[in-house]
Amino acid sequence: MQVEKGRKNIGVWSVAASLAAVFALGAPGLSSSALAAANSHVSEAVELAKGAVSHGQQGHVDACVQRAEDALKQARAAGVKNPHVDMGVIHLMEAVQHGKAGHADACTEHADGASTHLAEVLAEGTASSGNRVFFRGGYGQMLSDRAGEFITDVHGAGGKNDGTSGYYIGGGADFMLTKDMWGMFPSVALVGEIGLEFKRWSSSSVVSGEALTPINNFTPAKVQMTMFTASVAPKLKFRQGTDFQPWIIPAGLDFHVISPTSSQINYLDIGVQFGGGAEFRVWKELWLGLDSRFHLASNQTNTVNNYWTTGIYGAIGF
Repeated sequence: MQVEKGRKNIGVWSVAASLAAVFALGAPGLSSSALAAANSHVSEAVELAKGAVSHGQQGHVDACVQRAEDALKQARAAGVKNPHVDMGVIHLMEAVQHGKAGHADACTEHADGASTHLAEVLAEGTASSGNRVFFRGGYGQMLSDRAGEFITDVHGAGGKNDGTSGYYIGGGADFMLTKDMWGMFPSVALVGEIGLEFKRWSSSSVVSGEALTPINNFTPAKVQMTMFTASVAPKLKFRQGTDFQPWIIPAGLDFHVISPTSSQINYLDIGVQFGGGAEFRVWKELWLGLDSRFHLASNQTNTVNNYWTTGIYGAIGF
């Protein structure tokens, strides 16, 4: 009994440890604008700014000014609200001003700064959307067994179906809502997760409910203990723009189906989940991650349906 209780406590603490690790590792990463743009005007502005740099380095101050003015027109014509575009425009204005004053070095320096910022806009325009399809699996454990029920083991008349450990498999999708929390936190994304999950708990061979029916079958048979969960949850992903992204689920909504049904013939339940994990980019949009969650059910079935899981997953960006 103490061993079983200890294992349950380990499960709860494993989820808590995962959340703590996520917060510790969730330092800001590279910025990623929610309104990236890669169009012909920005591309042309980059090339003209590079031309201004080339002429400035050769001491051709008039040509540096001309290219910077042309780049400025293209950057403004793009009509993109983006911090990098704003900084590019400022640098180009400075390049023009210094160039007209005969400062070739300053014209070159600001034109180079404009080129760098505007190139970031093009890079953002080809960045990942943040949407992913994932498949996951691992170990799971209920915090309370279902022994002593009529359908699970006929109230223990022929053995107890008291297993609590098991495995889970599932899948789902992450849908990017904002990559920078609507401009408030540049490296923190908010993702909407929709998931499906099947659990198979440790099951025993027991005398089933057939023993109390006209069939009178007292032969022990395995009564499978399973659970299906559909969930919707917000997920905060840190370090956007990097290859390592920790995440947490502050609270998500669960819909459970238990099998066998309870002694009161109830099988539907609802609850909340909390979780944390991290994922690492393996190649292009192929990711591998660790996942740990705790599910707190409302026990609408008159059975205790709380459980925790920990495992791994693979995800593909789209």
